Amino acid sequence: MSQYWINMLFVGASFLLYIGIAVWARAGSTKEFYVAGGGVHPVTNGMATAADWMSAASFISMAGIIASGGYATSVYLMGWTGGYVLLAMLLAPYLRKFGKFTVPDFIGDRFYSRSARLVAVICLILISVTYVIGQMSG
Repeated sequence: MSQYWINMLFVGASFLLYIGIAVWARAGSTKEFYVAGGGVHPVTNGMATAADWMSAASFISMAGIIASGGYATSVYLMGWTGGYVLLAMLLAPYLRKFGKFTVPDFIGDRFYSRSARLVAVICLILISVTYVIGQMSG
């Protein structure tokens, strides 16, 4: 068997495995999709949030700003960390209270405005694209 067909076999088997996992683990509701049906322990969820904060984009940007500006710019690291924690603490309870899973849904329902929801979606897309560019570069 040639190398080409061996590669095709492994790629095909990988795709079949992923499709099988997707069918087996299919979410039956929005709550199951976004928050795993509430079955994730809070400590594990906190560790996942911390891992998101400690991503390549965060490390590269913070290391770069401290390297270029010196020790005095470490205040940005404190602001970045404090802002992340503050945002999570101030926003998460209201998302849960309103029964929403995304910030645009929460903002749209909270302010009874499709325009506010649209602005939130646009901001979310811009922030996400910027973040993903940093992640992929890292």
